[in-house]
Amino acid sequence: MENPFLSRAAELLRDDEAFLAVVSPEPLTHHLKKSGEAGILYDRLVLIRGTPGSGKTMMARVFEYPALHTLLRHKSSASYKELRAALSECLAIKDEEPLVLGCRLPMESDYRDFWEFPYAEETKTNLMMSLLQARTVLGWLRHLQTAGVAPSQVELVTRPESKALLDTIGGVKGESVAARAADVENRIYKVITALVPPDLATLSKEIGTPYRPFDHIEKIRVPPVQGSRAGLSELIPLAIFDDAHELHPDQFRALERVLVRRELRIARWIIARFDVLLPEQALAEATEDRSDTAEYPGVTAGRDTVLILLQSSGRRLEQRKRFRALAKDMASRYLRRMPILNDKGLTVLGNLLPEADVGITPGRLKDLSAKVDSVQSQLRISSSLRAAYEKQIRSYWGDKTLLPSEIEFAMLLVMMHRSEVRRPKAERSLFEDEHPSEPEPSRPVVANDAVYEAALFQLFRLYERPYYFGIDAVCDAGSENAEQFLRLAAELVENVVTQLARSKPASLTPMNQHKVLREEAHRIIEKWSFPQDSSVKRLVTRIAEKCLTKSMEPNGAVIANAFGIPQSQFDTLSKGDPFVARILQFAVAYNAITLVPHHNCQDEVWCLIELGGIALLKHGLTLKRGGFIKGTAAELREFVGEGSG
Repeated sequence: MENPFLSRAAELLRDDEAFLAVVSPEPLTHHLKKSGEAGILYDRLVLIRGTPGSGKTMMARVFEYPALHTLLRHKSSASYKELRAALSECLAIKDEEPLVLGCRLPMESDYRDFWEFPYAEETKTNLMMSLLQARTVLGWLRHLQTAGVAPSQVELVTRPESKALLDTIGGVKGESVAARAADVENRIYKVITALVPPDLATLSKEIGTPYRPFDHIEKIRVPPVQGSRAGLSELIPLAIFDDAHELHPDQFRALERVLVRRELRIARWIIARFDVLLPEQALAEATEDRSDTAEYPGVTAGRDTVLILLQSSGRRLEQRKRFRALAKDMASRYLRRMPILNDKGLTVLGNLLPEADVGITPGRLKDLSAKVDSVQSQLRISSSLRAAYEKQIRSYWGDKTLLPSEIEFAMLLVMMHRSEVRRPKAERSLFEDEHPSEPEPSRPVVANDAVYEAALFQLFRLYERPYYFGIDAVCDAGSENAEQFLRLAAELVENVVTQLARSKPASLTPMNQHKVLREEAHRIIEKWSFPQDSSVKRLVTRIAEKCLTKSMEPNGAVIANAFGIPQSQFDTLSKGDPFVARILQFAVAYNAITLVPHHNCQDEVWCLIELGGIALLKHGLTLKRGGFIKGTAAELREFVGEGSG
């Protein structure tokens, strides 16, 4: 049976109905709503950055005209109601009519070939831009024709000052505009596919007159195709250049320079990963402080550009809560496409991943109990102090459920070790029967969330208690990346289907969940294949080793999953050590790490290099954020090693 979680990429869902059925409206609302309402999505260059699988292409495809038309054609369908509302908030549709005529051009085909030509950069840029504009115009007209609007019904609304130059783009009538665009595409395609590029002297004859429709077009006028509105509609033409990181870096910057011009009236988006940027640009974008931009999370709006980051930034607790809601919604949409689960009403992934019945074996529990007694004697913890700690633990746990013995013992161990390190540093007595002093009153040891998390971690590492289970753990391991979450969920769903086929309960035990997630994480990292992947693996492994060493300290002072360097050192990293900066850039670009800038701790400001969820699963570290070990930029250099990965 087909597992739709494995066909997660938006490009693999060719049918618009199937694609829209799995699109969650939450990312559109979160990333684009405020910008759309303000109108800045369509009046300047929009730069959308994100890691692989962060939803870049999904977002672009939703704004293509066929998707908008399909969505409105099924206006009676309740399953599309929330998505329609989100697009209305982004001003992409209104009154059951599209307002935007979007066309997405993937940049992974032949555009980079231009940079191999023996021409000046300006000439190569002009060739590329002419082909891009021709294909965009043809795409707009093709999308309209698919919706039932013939080219003869289309008319361009152009800038008044362009009247004398309209013959260069074929005029304003759809048929002649299409013919001119097709001629330009044909001429340039012959050039880029020629065995030998034409001489510069003959190039202008091969290409013909300059072709720059983006300089002249303001709107595209068409008859209404949906709703009951009378008269003609004026659509905002939107050109979306997807996967622009496939271009040569110089070519990418040339594309930006052309599209950033404020006199352009069409809407234009460039969608790319961090790969194509220079290290200093990529790290600056990934670490820009957005803590005060509550209304525009992940968005920086300037006079000429809008930057939208489709990944963790700003208020990270809110980001995690938001992604959990998104991931659960996506999972339900995918589960509904699986008859074997949908027919049984199994469309909530969280219900298939129970969190009950977690524990350790009786033998391990006996060993743990003995260890508590041994540590109490070794650290000379009085019976009264132990009893006080036990009372605190029961009070912390509450009366809702029975306190598992292994958790009580593990929390006791952590609290005992904490009491030891907090005792006054007095001289040891010569008398064996003298009682040790109690912890300082100003630093009491209390049963709290930190003690509980330390206990759970040590139970996992020392006694093989399941640690990664439940829907929230799967969401958090996704590191705010939709594709990464779906890849983990796919393996869990495969196991659910297997159990059903064997007439077993559909839900997976915590131990099964834990095992599946860690095994999949190992497979994902083993298959990493991107620039500098060897150096990124070394970086991740060394940080993980240091975090594990710190996290296994018996007092559980820090349960770490990040390495911090002073913010001042990070700010100079691109110039001071460009190789390390480049490694960090690729680590961010491929979800291996997340950069957390401007983290205040003990009156110092740090930049945290937090391991991604897949690395945390593989190396057995906590998914909880906040714990980090302190280091320096020099240590980062040691982690990644020398040379290229």
